[in-house]
Amino acid sequence: MRNVAFFLTPKHELAHLNKDATIRQAIEKFENHGSFLEIIVLDNEGRFVGILSSKDVLLAFKKISELNFDNSHLYKIKDLEYDKNVISVNIDTSSDVLVEICKVQNIIPVIDGETRFIGIVRRPNLLFYYYQKAGLNEDE
Repeated sequence: MRNVAFFLTPKHELAHLNKDATIRQAIEKFENHGSFLEIIVLDNEGRFVGILSSKDVLLAFKKISELNFDNSHLYKIKDLEYDKNVISVNIDTSSDVLVEICKVQNIIPVIDGETRFIGIVRRPNLLFYYYQKAGLNEDE
């Protein structure tokens, strides 16, 4: 049975920002990492806080009437509404547990023994592995 390490996308390959970063910095991160639809939000100790989506940033512009691109450097990520209720796992978690979690969330944060963020497991990667293991292709 595989564990988290087999499916892990490490932190250095992901878009992430500190919770004290500004909305402008988040926009720039999305712009510079075009393939990312989410940014991992961390605290000052590198612990996982939540997942900020591009949709969350767009909704902030809708909800905060005075917010615009020119003043987006004045607003912090920590003041936005984004997904903070995310189940995380440690590196030794079994693939059976990952499958259960991926039923309710697309991205599974992985933390070390001191609760610092080390990477994620993405639902598509997990499903692709099981498709291959079952001898199926992605279209079946």
